[in-house]
Amino acid sequence: MAAGGRMFLVANWKMNMTRDRIETYLDALERERLSSMLSGTRHQIALAPTHVYLQDLSREVLRRGLPVKIFAQDVSSRSEGAFTGEVSVRNVLDVGAVGSILGHSERRRYFQETDADVARKTSLCLQAGAIPLVCFGESREERDAGETLRVLRHQVAPIVEVVTKAFRENENIPVYLAYEPVWAIGSGKNASCSDIEEVISTVLEGFSWPVPPCILYGGSVNLENISSLAALENLAGLLVGSAWLDPETFLDSVRALS
Repeated sequence: MAAGGRMFLVANWKMNMTRDRIETYLDALERERLSSMLSGTRHQIALAPTHVYLQDLSREVLRRGLPVKIFAQDVSSRSEGAFTGEVSVRNVLDVGAVGSILGHSERRRYFQETDADVARKTSLCLQAGAIPLVCFGESREERDAGETLRVLRHQVAPIVEVVTKAFRENENIPVYLAYEPVWAIGSGKNASCSDIEEVISTVLEGFSWPVPPCILYGGSVNLENISSLAALENLAGLLVGSAWLDPETFLDSVRALS
């Protein structure tokens, strides 16, 4: 587990949830006393709703006094301008988000986002003071071909350049990377602990980071494997999708780590 036992737990709601479901979710967090559950730990919680609920969620979390950070699921690769339908990093910060997921496998797959696009978004986040949570991972075909580490290095290298430039310009914002093996997402299978450790080692030691990033894992995380994943020495958190749409499952996960 990360130094000091801290885990950053991020629930990516994807294109799910409505106001009534969000209210029910927050009711459960409040009823089960999430604050007390986290007392004595250094764990941090983040929820990532669709853009339209960022402001509502941010206000409601503050009103209820819940120890929850708000992340966007994506931001535009443009800072502002005539780009109908786009949402900039400053837009999401303005309505209460503190950072954004970037380069999720679904964005890369369905919207053809490139490594250069993800690096550009990372740069804009750092410039604006938003925390980037950059996803990277290999497909089943790439894994079967023995290309995992080559693919991951190719995805991470542009991020190192952006972070290094930002550090030189005194933009010292925390950077999170989330390893999400595409073949594991929603499959019920997760990468082995040794595979994850190899990836973490490659990312942390294979590049010249000005400040080491925090590494999260996402890929079929459940109550059966969460404790073994959290025990990994250099793993700093978890990024979970559909499994954490259910507040009770999410709370059970927090309990398992607390």
